[in-house]
Formats: sequence, structure tokens, C-alpha cells
Amino acid sequence: MSELERSESSGGVVETAAGVLETVATYVVVITQLAAAGIKLRGLSERVRSTYRYVEGCSTAVDRLAEQMAALSVDVDTVGEHHQAAAVMRSVLGHAEAMAAEIEDLSSLFAAASAAHQADYGSVADAAATMPVPMANAAFYSNR
Repeated sequence: MSELERSESSGGVVETAAGVLETVATYVVVITQLAAAGIKLRGLSERVRSTYRYVEGCSTAVDRLAEQMAALSVDVDTVGEHHQAAAVMRSVLGHAEAMAAEIEDLSSLFAAASAAHQADYGSVADAAATMPVPMANAAFYSNR
């Protein structure tokens, strides 16, 4: 084998190895991003619920304040406006809870997508990373 053939062969192996590493790295990035998105969404759901609890506490406090004002003979309109403000706060709580539940569902879907991706391609990525022979050019594996 001539020196030229050896250098081309070595270059091809290096290029192929780089392609395998890039493919495996992309797979790992996808799995990581899906899992991270699920975790972030779970955190967002908890923040929505935390805000929900805060608003619920505020509505209770405003109702209590309105009752105290009524006991001190504050005008009926002011007392009524406070009760109305508390009612508005409570009216959004159902929407906030529904949003938190939807976000939690979405979080579960991201986790399921990550697990499904691992189940579908994990063994392929492992096999590609541990092949005893150089992997072919990525275009060879393309289904286009």
C-alpha cells in the first residue's frame, strides 16, 4: 500500500469516527434536551400552583378585610368592591389550576418522548459507539 493510500485510509477513519461521535453526541443532546424540558415544565407547573396558593390567600384576606370594614360601618360600596375584588381573584384560580395541570401533562409528554427516543435509538447509538469497525459515512445510513 502506498503512502498516499495509507494517509487517505487514515483520514477516512478519522472522518468516520468524527461522524460517529457527532451522531452519538446529537443523540445525547436530544435526550438531554427532552428530559430538561420536562423538568423545567414540572418546575413551571409548581410555580403556577404556588402563585395559585398566593392568590387564594389574597382573596381570603381581602374578604376578611371587607368584613372588618363592614363591622366598622364603612360604606357599602367600598365593602362590596372588596368582596368583588376577592371574587375576581377566586375566578382566575380555576384557570390557573387548569393551566398547571396542562403544563404537568406536557412535562410528562416530554419525559415520555425522551424515554421513547432512548428506547428507539439507544441501542443504535450504543452499537454505533462500540462498533469494532469504522462506521460508514452518515449519508450511507440516510433514508432519503
